[in-house]
Amino acid sequence: MDWIAMVVTLASSYLLSKKLKWGWVLSVIASVLWMVYGIWTIHSIPVVILNVVLFTIAIRGFRTW
Repeated sequence: MDWIAMVVTLASSYLLSKKLKWGWVLSVIASVLWMVYGIWTIHSIPVVILNVVLFTIAIRGFRTW
């Protein structure tokens, strides 16, 4: 799960660096994957909180692009 989330996170950063709106979509997906990983695997509240914030930023980024 963490490997998939990492690859999606890197892909989203790459797309955003190329100024492609779909990077925000991958960022949302990556945040969800990290939240699931944080809850189910490592039981880390800080990871979940961080990704809730990043999820919100990604939604805002997509909407205001």
